[in-house]
Amino acid sequence: MNSPVSLSTITGQHGQARAPIPSPDSEAEAVAGRIDSHPGMFALKRFGEHLRKRPLDAASLQVFFASTAEFFREVPGGILALALRLTDDWMPHERFGAVEKGAQILYSAVDEFGLHQLRRGVQASHHAFFLETAAAFGVARSALEDPAAITQAAREMAALTALFYRRRPIGESLGFHLASELTSDVEFTLCLEGLRAHAEDYGLSGPDDPKLGFYLIHTQVEPMHGSSSRTAVRDYLARRPDCVDDIVAGADAFMDGYGRFFATLTERLSVPTLQRVA
Repeated sequence: MNSPVSLSTITGQHGQARAPIPSPDSEAEAVAGRIDSHPGMFALKRFGEHLRKRPLDAASLQVFFASTAEFFREVPGGILALALRLTDDWMPHERFGAVEKGAQILYSAVDEFGLHQLRRGVQASHHAFFLETAAAFGVARSALEDPAAITQAAREMAALTALFYRRRPIGESLGFHLASELTSDVEFTLCLEGLRAHAEDYGLSGPDDPKLGFYLIHTQVEPMHGSSSRTAVRDYLARRPDCVDDIVAGADAFMDGYGRFFATLTERLSVPTLQRVA
């Protein structure tokens, strides 16, 4: 039988009703909602619309792949670093559970490092798979590394990723990671749809052409990455309810940079080839 709730637990000293204390679940969902409604998400969707409207020419494909490669540069190593940092952070509190807490972040790195089919050995990493995909669309490695094809916003996003995954307070890092995973689910779907919309122009044999493999696999795994990152945030807030503001700050930092990245990329790709500048 449940113990009766005392009046003092739901009212203040003078009988005034207290506001209910948010649960870790509701706090995590509130951050997720904040991410979904952030202007950065609208910048992403506007970019998706641009991809669907018309195919990218060779110069635009180079900017798209080179800038995206720069943006992704710090993600795999950053996830690995955060998983270790989170494990260390939990260890004094959960001696035999800290590794499991770290695994909630590490799960996202399984695909990044090509460890998703261990029966077949180590597969192509996120970076190697992306390199193959870009080459299939006619963008060689040298073109991916051409500074003129990489937007400044992409460089800023790479720097932010390195900073927040490796050096910012854990709460901020978890918020940054949550935003990264929740936007990825939308981002890869939009990119896949945009490329599929111009199959003939891109030389695609169909909706599941191997050239689209990098995007196809991410549309399959990102929902679970988002789920595990929510769990990591929820569990951390259960232990550290005082860190809500840190979680929000990290999520906002990602979304602000993310919005600039896609707004800049859309603008760059909208300029006629002959008028483009580095």
